[in-house]
Amino acid sequence: MLSVLLALTLAHHNDQSPYGWHMSCERWIQRSSEIQMDSKLDFESKMNLIKYLRSKVPGDCSGTMT
Repeated sequence: MLSVLLALTLAHHNDQSPYGWHMSCERWIQRSSEIQMDSKLDFESKMNLIKYLRSKVPGDCSGTMT
C-alpha cells in the first residue's frame, strides 16, 4: 500500500499528457472522507493522499457538499 501512495505522491501529471486528470469537488470530498476512515493508513499518509487528490480539483472547493 505504501508503494501505491508514494507513486501517487511523486507522480507529476500535466494536462497535455494522456495521464492528466481531474476530479470534481464533490468526488474529492467523498474520497477524502473515505481516506480519513481507512484504518490501514497512518495520519501523515492520509493527509498526503488527500492533498494530492485536492491538487486534481480545478478551482475552489470549500469542502462541503452542495
